[in-house]
Amino acid sequence: MSQTRKVVEALMKYGPRYSAISRETEVPITTVRYILREKLPKLGFTIRPAINHGKLGLRWYLVMLEFSVRPDYLTTMLDLFGESMYLSYYAYLLNERKFLTLFATSPKFEESFSNFLDELVKLNIVKRYVLKRLQYRRVVPFRADCFNFNDGVWIQNWDEISRSEDVPEILEEPTQIHGLSSLDIRILAEIYKNPFTSYSEIARRLSVSRQTIKKHYQNIVSKIYLYMLFWMPTRFPELVSTPMFVQTHFNSYTRKTMLDIPFTHLEMKSDDSEYYSILFVPSVGFYKVLRYIDERGISGKIDFLSMEYAANFVPHYNLYDNRRGWINVFEYGLQKILKEVKLTG
Repeated sequence: MSQTRKVVEALMKYGPRYSAISRETEVPITTVRYILREKLPKLGFTIRPAINHGKLGLRWYLVMLEFSVRPDYLTTMLDLFGESMYLSYYAYLLNERKFLTLFATSPKFEESFSNFLDELVKLNIVKRYVLKRLQYRRVVPFRADCFNFNDGVWIQNWDEISRSEDVPEILEEPTQIHGLSSLDIRILAEIYKNPFTSYSEIARRLSVSRQTIKKHYQNIVSKIYLYMLFWMPTRFPELVSTPMFVQTHFNSYTRKTMLDIPFTHLEMKSDDSEYYSILFVPSVGFYKVLRYIDERGISGKIDFLSMEYAANFVPHYNLYDNRRGWINVFEYGLQKILKEVKLTG
């Protein structure tokens, strides 16, 4: 096993803790640092923490939004949702011509959230929508055994190799941690933007002491269940990767089949047992993935995510009040949207 693979597998477990990774892998700390800070970025990897939003008191909702106008007209509104309306991710589906959106909000606001979406339909901002409550939305551990870190390419015989370790199906029930503060969530947002950021750097950005950051850091970092690796070369990504969205009915066989595909990045399951996967498939292996899914009898919908109309957002520390907790912005957010995006006509 190569040094890089060892470091990657330890990274997912420990995060960017050089000494812990070095002890686990017996790779020198200087080499660990080089692999994480230089080699992996050059190969097209981004490292991010995967956060259990249930531990923040939030529930995931998948919402399919269909609009009457072109997608480029809607990005301003969706970006506003991402800043102040609990939207975590959006992407345009090229076949269905809908926006796939993921919201993480308090279950106490579910009725207000649904009413808010209804108002968007009444005002003809949204043509129609489908709302799904999710039992979980989880990042899948990276298949380091299927990537050649020397050449920076996926191996071609991945379909002959099953995932060596089971990925447990863990529900993300909203159970807010005791003593959660807006500073905790701000620190989490800084870690999300750059997991290598030091205590001192976070303290400087947030204008608090290093000791304060260290104290809050220990509380919040335990809510990170995995440090994920995301492979997407920055130069001409549309030429080397095809983002796919697969929707099918849940059963253990279907889930295992999708998780065995090394390009599966994210899995989701709804309350009505719909199963969703997001994959980033290398273009050279695109046909093989389609054949693999077909030969194993996986039926459902396959769509493709636009790289142009997509965005990801940090945890919403601006929507948390230390006294009241999470803020129900859906009760008054519509007027702000109409003003901001100028859709009053």
